[in-house]
Formats: sequence, C-alpha cells, structure tokens
Amino acid sequence: MKPANIASFEEIGKFIFLSEKPVKADLILVPGAPIKELADNAAYLWKEGYAPRILVSGKYYMTYDSLEDEFNRFSASSGDSLGCATEAEYLTKLMVMQGVDEKAIIQETESTNTFDNAKFSAKIIEEKRREEKIEHIILCCQAFHARRALMTFQSELRDIKITVCPIVTRGISIDTWMDNLKSYNLVLSELRKCGEYFKGDRMYELR
Repeated sequence: MKPANIASFEEIGKFIFLSEKPVKADLILVPGAPIKELADNAAYLWKEGYAPRILVSGKYYMTYDSLEDEFNRFSASSGDSLGCATEAEYLTKLMVMQGVDEKAIIQETESTNTFDNAKFSAKIIEEKRREEKIEHIILCCQAFHARRALMTFQSELRDIKITVCPIVTRGISIDTWMDNLKSYNLVLSELRKCGEYFKGDRMYELR
C-alpha cells in the first residue's frame, strides 16, 4: 500500500527530474562533475548532430578529493591515467576518446559550483556570440540536478533558449530516487536549494 502522501513526492520528482527531447541547437553545455555519464551523453548528442560545439564547464567541486577519486577509479578500470587537473579537462578527454573532435570542445576551467558554471559559461558564450550565432543551447546535466541547473543557467542566459537533456547518474532517476535514504535526501536537498538559492532581490528581479 502506498503512503498517503506519495502523490506529493511524485510531484516533487516531476519537478526536479525535468527532461526534454533533444532538438537541434547551437551549443551543448555540460556543467562539470567528474561523472563519466555526462561525457557519454554530451558525446552522443554531438555525434548525433544536435549541436556543432560543446562547452564543458568545471574546475572541481570545492575540494579536489572527489575528482582525484574519480580519476583513480577510471584509471584502475581502463589501465590509462588521464592525468587531468580539472573536471572540464577530464570530461573533454573522455569525449575525445568517444570520437568527439577536440576542436569542437570549449573548456571553462574556473568554476567550482553551479552558479560559477553558469556565470563563467555565460561570459564565454557572450564572447563567442560576437562571431557566431548562439541562440539555443542543450543543457547536458545530471538528472537529479536538472531543475536547479536550468534555473541557474536561465538566470545568466536570459535571452537564450535552453533545452534540458539530462542523463541518469549514480542510479538516481525519477523512478528510483525514493528507493533509499541517500538518494531521497539528495533529491529533497535539490528541492530545498531551488528555493534557498533563488531567494533575494536580484533573483526576484530576474523572475
């Protein structure tokens, strides 16, 4: 028997796990994390011709430990050390290994959180727009991060259309997030951040 409040949690899942079908765009944008599935998804979208270029954003998340752990895990499974200093470089190498033309990839290597991803990526996009059309991007993020990522990038890229094409990571999907306490808490933390991070005068004016 389902809990009496399950309908509310199902609505939370629909809100957080935003997902759209990919369509032709000008740029694929990857908010960095040392997660191989992000590179897999971006490489797939590029090879399918959904956008000619990829902007991958990320230095590392606050501390280097998680990135180092991921590098070590990949090296142990592949027998090949990637020798990367940033998330952007790591994801770039994974995408190139899957057949993405390195010349099609732009790296942003200063950001350490989602707001930085959006802010620094927006600066790069504005510079590129002097020479090329960028009116529509595909946001290639983790599934449980989709809503907050969209809200954050919309706050910096106000005149650009954003299509969200996430990928399931850590086994956390709209169908599985309530299966264990860790993923349940993570998703509810994302819900909290969607409110907490966007409070205040500046964000109110951007609504």
